[in-house]
Amino acid sequence: MPKATMTKLASIAIGGVLAAGLVSIDSTASAEVKFTGRINAVIGSSPGGGTDGTTRLVGRFLEKYLPGDARIVYRNMPAGHGVRASNYFYNLAKRDGTVWMGGSSSYLDPNNLRKKVVKYNPTHYNYIGAISRGGSVIIMRKTKFKDLNDKSQKPVIIGTIDGSRSWGQMVVWGAEYLNWNVKFVVGYPGSSALALALRRGEIDAFGTSTLSMHKGLSKTGQFRGLSQLGELSNGKVVRRISFQDVPTMPALMKDKTSGLAKKTFDFWSKTNQIDKWYALPPKTPKEIVDVYRAAYKKVVVDPEFIKFGRFQFSQDFNPMTHADIADLVNSTSYPDPAISNFLRQIRINQGLPADRLSDAEMAKLSKKFDAGGFKVKGVTLDAVKRGGRFLFFKVKDGSTHKAKVSSSRTKIKVAGKKAARKKLKPGLKCDIDYSKNGGQVRSVNCN
Repeated sequence: MPKATMTKLASIAIGGVLAAGLVSIDSTASAEVKFTGRINAVIGSSPGGGTDGTTRLVGRFLEKYLPGDARIVYRNMPAGHGVRASNYFYNLAKRDGTVWMGGSSSYLDPNNLRKKVVKYNPTHYNYIGAISRGGSVIIMRKTKFKDLNDKSQKPVIIGTIDGSRSWGQMVVWGAEYLNWNVKFVVGYPGSSALALALRRGEIDAFGTSTLSMHKGLSKTGQFRGLSQLGELSNGKVVRRISFQDVPTMPALMKDKTSGLAKKTFDFWSKTNQIDKWYALPPKTPKEIVDVYRAAYKKVVVDPEFIKFGRFQFSQDFNPMTHADIADLVNSTSYPDPAISNFLRQIRINQGLPADRLSDAEMAKLSKKFDAGGFKVKGVTLDAVKRGGRFLFFKVKDGSTHKAKVSSSRTKIKVAGKKAARKKLKPGLKCDIDYSKNGGQVRSVNCN
């Protein structure tokens, strides 16, 4: 059969800016596909976070294994817990292999999906594969364990963003069915602020999946794990490699529920096995989808990929197949309304917002944690560590201050232009607005 070659020019409009990329796809009668030029990877969060980091790592190795010599360019489109990027990807992205997406579990949150602003259906995506970094683990002050099941004592104070994260919901189940004596404090801007609050004694517990944060807190000798989401292995939820002494929530909840409560807990537990995923848009031709999936299979067995993943993210860094992630998405994205209502009600029972807070609501609520602090002008950055996450500089009294830069909450400008934190370098002179020594940066403006 004679070969027919098809060349396509992809012009991709992202965030209102036309990003023109020349990508050729040679498709023959034998379903041979080859990429040259540029491929765009859409990311629904700011640079520097877990979704961004894992997507760039996967993309780096996809470049190696996709046939041809294509170069992958990353397009961050943060807003609305991934809604902006997902709407673009579902409705406007090219279906010719020149656009793929790196996403997070929050983009698939059933509460998010029923909002009017959502114009996408994740069950229609062509999934390439997924990554699991190990579920969240709740870490708690050791002295409060004796009060956890004793309602005559002061409650264990749980700091949280808005209670919608999976670890916050884990505490809700514990309060409802395990007699946990807890009280939520809502409005902390993120994990770094929660870890600091735990060290200061403002709160007694919070949850995170970040191993380095757990290690730092455990070294103090004041804290230990309470419960964990675990990770999926051969169809069962097991303890993370790094947290073998911490029980999983499914194990703690065994035989504690029945009827709708059990059905809802089983649904909720399954949603927590979704972490980071990668997909092509709906209606992408099968031969292109097959090529991406074949390349991903090679990526996840590459020793360098596993090495970097476990070094950057977690010893529990493990790949999932496209079939596994598709099954999880299909079975959790649009639950029975009775399940959604049950989850909302138990959140309300514990004094939490019924739904995930919007970006504007979070910004307003977070102000009480950002009050006060320091504003320094013209200080020189003596050191910048972890890709701009930590800044070190001297203040008027000659002492060195340290401040943390958030990829999503810190306003960053370099030479008058909005910038990512990786643009912050030693030697720059900056005006810095930060909460305290060791605290979070609200804004940094460098010349």
